[in-house]
Amino acid sequence: MHDNGTQTIKAEVVEPVVEPQEVCKEEANTSSSHSPSPRTVYTCNDGKVHLGGGIWVQEDKWHQLQRTQGDSKFTKNLAVMIWGTETLKNRSVTGVATKKKKDALPKPPLSPSKLKIVRECLYDRVSQETADSTEITQRLSKVNKYICEKIMDINKSIKNEERRESKLLIRQTVKNENFTYDGM
Repeated sequence: MHDNGTQTIKAEVVEPVVEPQEVCKEEANTSSSHSPSPRTVYTCNDGKVHLGGGIWVQEDKWHQLQRTQGDSKFTKNLAVMIWGTETLKNRSVTGVATKKKKDALPKPPLSPSKLKIVRECLYDRVSQETADSTEITQRLSKVNKYICEKIMDINKSIKNEERRESKLLIRQTVKNENFTYDGM
């Protein structure tokens, strides 16, 4: 515990890894000009963990996230922790309109600074598993894809819920109309 009330915690290793050597960490630090430097420590204060850039998440949720299997789930869950589903459903990763719909309007892009935090957190995780710069770069290149998939999943879930509610409303209306006719 520091004098200012903050606590420093080490990033948790997600999966059992053979004791990493200092050499591996140094290699990960210099692995790619496109990759951020790995952080092995995050600041913890008052039940929250600081991810950088003013982004704080609940400590218990952060520890739960560290146990997530796979880069895709990790990235998607982290995106929800940072932006929330309400924000994600109304945004796109890049701000470019979808090509699937002819007259689609572009949605506002996600914050580049928050996207950077997501990449840094994934980099921290991946660099604890491997020192291979090619693998690290390849895994980090999928961040936008994972977040895009999460946004599509959220919107699909909302549409499915709206369909269910609509069907239920139709059934209730038909049931009420049948009751009215039977009563005449």
